[in-house]
Amino acid sequence: MFHRQTVRLLLSVAWVVGLGLQVTAQSASIVLRSGERRPAQNIGFFDGHALIVRTSFEEEPRFPIDQVAYIDFGGASDTAIRLNGSPAGVVLRNGQVLRGQVTRIAHTNDDQQAPYLISFRTSAGADRQLSGNDVARVYFGESTATASSERSGRFRRGDRGIATSGASDLRVVTVSARQRWTATGIVVNRGERWSLQTSSQIRLNRDGVTASPDGGNGNDPGSPLPNTLVGALIGRIGNGQPFAIGSQTSIGMPDAGELFLGVNDSQLDDNDGAFRVEIRPAIQ
Repeated sequence: MFHRQTVRLLLSVAWVVGLGLQVTAQSASIVLRSGERRPAQNIGFFDGHALIVRTSFEEEPRFPIDQVAYIDFGGASDTAIRLNGSPAGVVLRNGQVLRGQVTRIAHTNDDQQAPYLISFRTSAGADRQLSGNDVARVYFGESTATASSERSGRFRRGDRGIATSGASDLRVVTVSARQRWTATGIVVNRGERWSLQTSSQIRLNRDGVTASPDGGNGNDPGSPLPNTLVGALIGRIGNGQPFAIGSQTSIGMPDAGELFLGVNDSQLDDNDGAFRVEIRPAIQ
């Protein structure tokens, strides 16, 4: 009973009844692993599996926690941290880094005018209650800054769907046809050339229509690249504009940031399969 009532209370846009005064909660936003940033009027985290985020009066989407890169409470830039096997990390405004598990995020005393309260269990097993005023960021994966500080192609470690194979400068990425963007864990610089080897094919609907890395038959006006064949392998740097990749074996990077791969299709929920992409720095 208490849980259901507080979830709705925390995630609605609060109004003082009879006075018509809007209540402003502590500012926060979430950044997805795709690079997309979602300003949040309110955030709730109760079950350990998903963030409940009110982005507007009408929208209250849930984001599976493995799609979330971090929550930004302000007060710090991207910080290079290693989670060392922990599911989450907290960067305090004083620069201290805590590693462990986030168990709950809500407002202090369930009052939206109050700061957020982050319940956190450290890797040593100690339970702490952290005020949102003291927290700069909550990471649910290693940061882009961590990735960019690594040698040999700046690979991130431990991303799902990504494996090293053979030489340390090779990444193998599984690009699901049902996911809009798949993080590669590779941070690139503008103008760098990278070598790719893409294999497999995907299914674009339940009727069995398939696509190779170069795409299938026809175009999809609602896809990220309407003028590129539907189902083709595409890329994006951070939250930038998508670009076609297909079966190219070498591409120059149009911008700097983390490389994401995806499938050029507007409707993903009826897709099946995945592309297998081997990526390594091109030999100059």
